[in-house]
Amino acid sequence: MRPFRTVSVAAMLALAWTGPLLAAEPPSPDESVEKQRHATDLAIEATQMLMRALQFMIEALPQYGPPHINENGDIVIPRIHEKPQPEPAEKSKPAKPGTPL
Repeated sequence: MRPFRTVSVAAMLALAWTGPLLAAEPPSPDESVEKQRHATDLAIEATQMLMRALQFMIEALPQYGPPHINENGDIVIPRIHEKPQPEPAEKSKPAKPGTPL
């Protein structure tokens, strides 16, 4: 007799918990279509941001040409598209003590 009570109590609890879910109104077709469009737009935007980040990462990686051996026997692997180093800007000299700024 006890197993029957346990099963019946479990069934009543399950119905009590799922009752409000079954009674809830399904979203209108317009709302679901709008949510689908919003989700699609967010997915497209996220994918575009990831692609831009990947492009920046690839551009930041150094690129190398084919290796060759120079006259000293050293193996040289040249860089391709090496960015020119910017010339250091002239630093302003510190003001002498006692001079107005």
